[in-house]
Amino acid sequence: MHPLAMLVSNAAAVPADAAVVWIGDSPGDDQARLVADALGEPRAARYAVLVERVAERLFRRDLATVGAVADLGFFRPFYLAHARRIVTALDGTLLRITRPA
Repeated sequence: MHPLAMLVSNAAAVPADAAVVWIGDSPGDDQARLVADALGEPRAARYAVLVERVAERLFRRDLATVGAVADLGFFRPFYLAHARRIVTALDGTLLRITRPA
């Protein structure tokens, strides 16, 4: 099974249109690599789009590992929450999330 992301306490919600830019070197672990791949080129996106892409990649990875059992719509919100935690955990180290003024 894949490791769980570290828990992140985020007091302020990130706006959907916040800009996200990759600021780190090459990703050092699977989760960071997944986010970097989801960002694509030129490695910039909006927060909501990035979270959606990361959640989809997490879902596809688990579907390939577990099979059809993972293909239940019930689990979709959990993938989105997990993707938000991963992206938020990378803010300030490998990512910069710029909140609109």
